[in-house]
Amino acid sequence: MKLEEVTAELRPRSDWESVDLGLALVRRDFWRLSGAWWLGMLPTLLVFPLLWRHPIWFTVVFWLWVPVASRLALFQLSRILFGDKPGWGDLFRELPRAIRRRFFYRLVWARLSPWRPLTMPVEDLEGLRGKDYTNRCRILMRRGDSSVIILAMWRFFLTFWLALTLFCTGMLFIPDVASSEWNDVISLWWDGDLIDPPAGLAMAVMLSFALSIWLVDLFSTGCGFGIYVNHRTWIEGWDVELAFRRLANRLGKLAVAVMLVLVLGFGGPAHAAPDAEAQRVIEEVLKDPDFEVHSETSKRWTGWDFDWWGWNPSAGGVMGALVLFLQVALAAGLVGLLVWLIYRYRHLFAGRGGARVPRNGAAARVVMGMEVTPESLPEDVASTALRAWREGRHHEAMSLLYRGAISWMIRHGGVEIAESDTENDCLGRVDRAGAGHAGYFSELTGEWVRLAYARELPTDARIESLCGSWPFVERGSA
Repeated sequence: MKLEEVTAELRPRSDWESVDLGLALVRRDFWRLSGAWWLGMLPTLLVFPLLWRHPIWFTVVFWLWVPVASRLALFQLSRILFGDKPGWGDLFRELPRAIRRRFFYRLVWARLSPWRPLTMPVEDLEGLRGKDYTNRCRILMRRGDSSVIILAMWRFFLTFWLALTLFCTGMLFIPDVASSEWNDVISLWWDGDLIDPPAGLAMAVMLSFALSIWLVDLFSTGCGFGIYVNHRTWIEGWDVELAFRRLANRLGKLAVAVMLVLVLGFGGPAHAAPDAEAQRVIEEVLKDPDFEVHSETSKRWTGWDFDWWGWNPSAGGVMGALVLFLQVALAAGLVGLLVWLIYRYRHLFAGRGGARVPRNGAAARVVMGMEVTPESLPEDVASTALRAWREGRHHEAMSLLYRGAISWMIRHGGVEIAESDTENDCLGRVDRAGAGHAGYFSELTGEWVRLAYARELPTDARIESLCGSWPFVERGSA
């Protein structure tokens, strides 16, 4: 991966900006990506002569094979982003790997996963498996999971809407005789009489769904890849690394010239510090608590087993099987939405009570990039903050008050605040824990948010009021 050859601007984006990035990447190379996608669907096209009398079943096979085409489109899209343009030979060599790589898991078990466009790059581009794959996906899904779920619902409904649109548009161009016959069959379907359709009508339905699946999946793959790239930019600082690489390239020749001047001017290179001294300095830096490695253990959900063998799709005819399939897909989508809503708003079901002691015993030392340990705070937080405010150091004063309040909530309020929490998360945790001085903490948080994000300075009277009513009197507010 060569960041300096990237063909798009790498910078931290919001979730929906990253979706726009994925859509723009697909639009830019639409036909090249479409060629890769249809190459992935080549095996289904080869079996079409065997199922041409049963177009509905061919549509089901076509839909089940879509992840293979998504993988080839992702392969092409990821190479193009970093300055490479794979040819047909590269795509043909990648096709067998796209088919056999975790075949059962990708095409059957994870087929309806709403996170498929985001987790597929982890598996295909990073090559992770097992525990490493699970941990990587968990990190990527810590931010923006709601946008991924909304995209999943968008894929589901847009596929059927676009297929219906294509079918109705095609109805405008068929002869009147066939149109009359098709309308009669559709009327019978509407009344609940699921008779087998004419061959032409079934072919039209199949073609409409195939084109709809192609367009929706191609752009949804691009959206997932855009979110993936944005998450890695946030986590790994790709934009910072790219800026340093460009700076190094510009200053490379100048650095060589400076070294030559130093060598010629002083008769030899400057003597570096002894290796032992450098090693000692490195060890002292690594002893800092900020470099402590934390681990997290979780149990992986193994899911349930379903027995599908008792279902006989031929009992109700071909159209009966199609209707049953659509019902199962709709039910699965609704159940998935319900599960996500419960998970997303699980904090509403948490019990409310008195202050709780942190369960893990290791209190957070840094929250939102700010150190909140008692040692990092002065003896009198309120007086120090007020003095800083009067000297014109407004952001430092508000930061000191907010850090002191969070430190007290962690050490004395029994609030389980995590290092990754935002201001709203901290407010919610304080309210649920029933900690003391929750009203003051809410007011302070409001002033801090307006200053930090909206650049709105509170009045001098407001700061004097906050410092005068400072309720956290322990040393360092902790």
